[in-house]
Amino acid sequence: MKDIVVERGSVNIEALDTDLRSALGSQFVGVSAGPFGLRVHLADGATAAQETQAQQIVVAHDPARLTPKQQAEIDRKAKLEQARANYGADETDLTAFNGQPALIQKLAQKIVWLEREVASLHGRG
Repeated sequence: MKDIVVERGSVNIEALDTDLRSALGSQFVGVSAGPFGLRVHLADGATAAQETQAQQIVVAHDPARLTPKQQAEIDRKAKLEQARANYGADETDLTAFNGQPALIQKLAQKIVWLEREVASLHGRG
């Protein structure tokens, strides 16, 4: 295995791993960071050109750029926080279920109860 060590401040390991894997394919083994700096691990068969390419990718790396997976997780958390902030603003009116079958009314009651319990667990109810 060949290692390329690069001194870097901040790094988004997941995004850098994605970029290196995309560019180098099977010649890319992995990336690690620690007090030794940033280390890119390449297969023994990696060419000098691939080593140079890996180093260029690390130098050009923007730690603020997120992977689609990271962005989706941020979006999911933001939606959850918004839903938590909105809790209680539109308290469910169970009278809207009057005239519905008893099972539907019972399910609506249980849903409202569950919402209140979850809010209580989060200190919002």
